[in-house]
Amino acid sequence: MDEIAAEQETILEEFRQLGDAFACYSYLLGLAGLLPPCPDEVKVPENAVAGCQSHVWLHAWAENDRFHFRADSDTYILKGMLYLLMNVLDDRPLKAAAKGKLYFWKDPLLLGSFDDHRQKGLGYVAAALQKQAEELLGQESPADREAAEK
Repeated sequence: MDEIAAEQETILEEFRQLGDAFACYSYLLGLAGLLPPCPDEVKVPENAVAGCQSHVWLHAWAENDRFHFRADSDTYILKGMLYLLMNVLDDRPLKAAAKGKLYFWKDPLLLGSFDDHRQKGLGYVAAALQKQAEELLGQESPADREAAEK
């Protein structure tokens, strides 16, 4: 099992231990406070995730073939999900961040905390992060890609 899948399984196990949708919702609200602060300069229209009911901003960059991002939202529940997405994707190899299968947020126990619009919005956020990782991966020089594959 790769690092991204292992982290998602850890998250799902934590939520399964909570047991019900209300406990999961409360836990997500608590995680919102753990999301690292996002600079105001990230909260600009070009960093907004299209299709989300709430405002979500993402800024990604690569450093030493690793994917990094900062994110924020105007809702606490999404901040909690962004915190979990950071645990899954931040500081992972670019290729893994771009190509890894993201599924933890689709679990019925987590989805029970969200209406249909928010569920779709989470999909848009996950897709936007992976698209940014893919774009960063494409910007690497051939020498960087070769070194990363060794």
